[in-house]
Amino acid sequence: MERVEEIVGVNNTHPSRINFDQTSVLLQNTYGKTLSPIGVKQVHVIQPPGEKERFTVGLAVTGDGQKFPAAIVFKGGVKTGQLSANILGKLKIPDNVRVFSTRTAWWNSRIDHEWIKQSFEEDTQNTLYLIRDHFAAHLKFESRELLESRNVDQVFIPRGMTGTYQPLDVGINAPFKANLKRAYHEWRKERAELTGKGYLRKPSRQDFIDFVSQAWADVNPETIENAFVGAQILPEPTYMIANEQTSVENDEAPLEFSFSSIEENSGDEVAEDSSLEYSFSTDY
Repeated sequence: MERVEEIVGVNNTHPSRINFDQTSVLLQNTYGKTLSPIGVKQVHVIQPPGEKERFTVGLAVTGDGQKFPAAIVFKGGVKTGQLSANILGKLKIPDNVRVFSTRTAWWNSRIDHEWIKQSFEEDTQNTLYLIRDHFAAHLKFESRELLESRNVDQVFIPRGMTGTYQPLDVGINAPFKANLKRAYHEWRKERAELTGKGYLRKPSRQDFIDFVSQAWADVNPETIENAFVGAQILPEPTYMIANEQTSVENDEAPLEFSFSSIEENSGDEVAEDSSLEYSFSTDY
């Protein structure tokens, strides 16, 4: 807990605080309700097969609202845990997404090491603070050594406290998953065709990549900054600091106004007298 409190007082910019977390997501966010005539004893619902199929998405954000590419972990081959070169070659991966794979579609130490290499440059000058939970893959010596070599200080949130001190849990994962669910439902509205066995067609890997890309793009910077404040990692969001700085600058500068009593589309509520136009300054 002391380490979490320590980075709040560090005299560094907001981008130096980075939070990462991996979360399990459903391939298909099926509807929880359906319509049926009153009095029917059995209701048959056509769903895609494997509706409980899950993948992992790793998300990382900075204190000033920036987003790292979302890291998707698919289920790979049984022997290697990898997606074949043929499959990867057919995927169209947006700039805000990275694709990995394991045997279980879950985050592991190999993926963690690779993510660090892709996410942090070797010649980072200013110290960065990576805030994470005590997930086993984060505790590996190889990950810690690689982070240190790239001037990244890893700060672990106390066990059982991620709901309080982890920004992604506090205010980002929920809207991201809501966006993901909405993307799936919009996709499903246009794809009601059935397979030969009478099931709805389930999304492909490409469809899922597109869902994640759109859902992640729809998470706005203000949501991220507010989550850092809610998690007590930062005292206030940067957009409020910017507004305060602008206010101070305006207080120091001469106040100049230019206004007219006539506004566009104001109707008959304002007298149309072009002589009522002023320009003055309070710079004495």
